[in-house]
Amino acid sequence: MNNENSSKWFDIDFKTKTDNNIDEALLRLFDLMKKSLHIYFNIENSSDIHEFLKIAATKSNVDYSFIEWIRGKGIPRLKKIDFENLPSNDQFLAMIEFDEYCLKCEMDFKEPEEVRSCIITIINNIQEYINICNQLIKGGRVI
Repeated sequence: MNNENSSKWFDIDFKTKTDNNIDEALLRLFDLMKKSLHIYFNIENSSDIHEFLKIAATKSNVDYSFIEWIRGKGIPRLKKIDFENLPSNDQFLAMIEFDEYCLKCEMDFKEPEEVRSCIITIINNIQEYINICNQLIKGGRVI
């Protein structure tokens, strides 16, 4: 599966720049989130997040509150992010890569709730990371 499909799978369409570490890290993160959602809800495949949510809602013993969070908060939050104008500094890259690392560490699914928490935290934090890094760039300061 190519990584570009992962952002499109989340119903986000942004043009990735070749040889851009930040775009590559975000696509890896989207790919990992997609994979972990499929495992978490025990769904083999889906064409996009909307089909995924429909399938997930039909499962037995399903985590409806998580489905509702993804539908009502997660997707709208991702869609508000301006992926075309991301900060291009090392801090932003480090933040994205740290989230990727944390989610990878939970992929053994010993604690499925931790995977859910990771995904929620990642989606909630991307805009905050952008704000922090833009503030640093405007202020001319680098941590």
